[in-house]
This record gives sequence, structure tokens and C-alpha cells, in this order.
Amino acid sequence: MKEFFASLYEWFGLMPLYSTDMGDQLRGWDITCTDYIGTPWYVYIGWIMIIITALVYALQYHIIDSSRWNKKHHWWIFALLIFVLNFLIAFTIPFNTVNAGDFCNQLNLSIADCMGFGLSNAIWSFIFFLIISTIPLIRRFSTNCRNTTFWKP
Repeated sequence: MKEFFASLYEWFGLMPLYSTDMGDQLRGWDITCTDYIGTPWYVYIGWIMIIITALVYALQYHIIDSSRWNKKHHWWIFALLIFVLNFLIAFTIPFNTVNAGDFCNQLNLSIADCMGFGLSNAIWSFIFFLIISTIPLIRRFSTNCRNTTFWKP
């Protein structure tokens, strides 16, 4: 699971938005600089991203499920909420680690790396929301929002 989220956040090696040192830190490179036995942040943040996105999806499509909240711009409001929440979580965790100096001193980590990882997490959460809100099988259980997608209101 660790390598799946690592590949995902590192955009399968195509366009990483942060340094490889930050990637090592998020894989769990420990503070003694010996092995990947530290906290596997990729996995934790990846699952948090999936859970938050699924919960906000459920909020819009199944809990609120109102005819007043089934327009295209409402979809964008919920997408923005998902984007911001996931950015803040993925930015804050490494940012706190960098500020506390709680990482291997051989790694060169910066605030820009934290922002890049936050942006990567936010983009993937948006993509995940786009996918789950487009699949008709999942949306059919919604009464008022079953036709609300990115593609059509």
C-alpha cells in the first residue's frame, strides 16, 4: 500500500511536485537515517484523502441530497471544499515535521516541499471526487442529486 500511494503522489515518476527527500520522509525514513521504519505518512494521508473525499461525496449526494443543492455550481462548491481540506491536511503534517526538525538531518526538506505535497494530495482528491461523482451506479442512490456531475448539472 505504501508504494501505491508513493507512486500516486509522485505522479508515477512523471512530475513530482516536491523533492525526493520529502518523498523519503513521507515513506517513513526514520530520524536516525537508517531505514524506512518511521511513520508511513503516504499511507496515512492517502487513506485520509480517500475518507474525506468519500464523506464529502456522501454529504452532498446522500445526506443533504436536496433539490436546492443539485446544481453544477454546488458540485464545484463541494469540490473546492474537498480540495482545500485535503491540501490543508497534506500540507500541515509535513510542515509540522519540518518546523519541529523531527526528521533525518541528511534530508533537505523545505516549506515548498510541504506545499507541493499538499497540492499533490488536493489534486488527487479532486480527481477521486470527479470519478466517484461521475459513476452513475453510485449516484443512483441519490434522490435529488443523481444527475449532478462535473459534466452536467
